[in-house]
Parts: sequence; C-alpha cells; structure tokens
Amino acid sequence: MLSNMESNSARNDPDEPRTALASADQARHRLTTGLRLPAGFHPALATAVAVQLGAAAWGIAAQTVTGLVVVLAGLVVFVAVVGILLHRFRRINGVRVDGLASQIALMAQSPASLVYLAALAAGTWAGFASQWWVAAATAVAGGAGCAFGTRTWWHAYRHDPAAHARGASPRVLGASAVLASLAFAALLLVG
Repeated sequence: MLSNMESNSARNDPDEPRTALASADQARHRLTTGLRLPAGFHPALATAVAVQLGAAAWGIAAQTVTGLVVVLAGLVVFVAVVGILLHRFRRINGVRVDGLASQIALMAQSPASLVYLAALAAGTWAGFASQWWVAAATAVAGGAGCAFGTRTWWHAYRHDPAAHARGASPRVLGASAVLASLAFAALLLVG
C-alpha cells in the first residue's frame, strides 16, 4: 500500500513534467549539435546541381531525342549524388533528417528554389541563343547558389531544429511543381 501512495505522489509532483521536458530538450540539443555532414557535401551538391542544370539547358535547347536523353542523364546524375549524400549522412550520424532530404533533393526553401529556377531559365535561354558560356556560367552559379542555400538551412536547423526539421509542405511542393511546369511550358513555347 505504501508503494502505491509513493507512486501517486510522484505522479502529482508538478516539477516532474518540467524535468522530463528539460531532459528531452537537452537530448535533442546534444543530438543536433552532434550531427555532421559528410566531407565534401556542399561541393558535391553544387556539382550535381550544376551538371543537372547544364544538361537541362543543352537538352531543352537541342529539342531532339538526344537532347531528351541528355536531360534525363543530368537528372540521373543529380539523383545519384543526392542519394549517395543522404546515405553517407545516415551512415555517419545514424539518423535521418527529413528536412535535409527535402532541402537537397527538392530545393524546398524559397531562396534555393528561386536560384534554381532562375539558373534553369537563364541557362535554357542561353542554350536557345547558342550562348554556351552563359549557359555554363548560370549552371555553375545555380549549383553554388543551391549549395549555399542548403548550407544556410543546415546552420539554421542546427540552431533551431524544431522549426526547421520538417520537410517541404504539400503546398510548397505543389506550388513548386506548378511553377516548374509553367516555366518548362514557357521555355518550350519560346524555343
């Protein structure tokens, strides 16, 4: 009977929930500050995005079956690099961060999305105008901008993981898909 009374008094202790929450916050902070990106993460991401943007610019401007194959090859390179980076991240840290996957695979944050779309549009326009040095420069700038956006998100995530841990919302993904489709349609009409 005495142990029953002790457990009831422990459940009614108003400091116990606070202590549990403080302990959980400390554990989350230790986990977050202990996370590490794989070596060469940002340069690999920048290169993959640049290859994908350059392939897309050339392939769309070519408007041939070969051009379509080049566009798809650029996507395969990008997806492969992203998959390797996420696998290495999980292997190093033993955890998965959904927000990270959505940031690098989908460029789901507004600045990175805008950089990507601007680089794709400028590179494709340059391809149609046969200004290949401009297409290459925009691909490199787009890759660097997307990697910088991911780096910025990573620092913000480590500072406040609760606010940045989520992946892209369905609304953001839907709006991104609509914008990408409209941009692609406009590029086809212009060409």
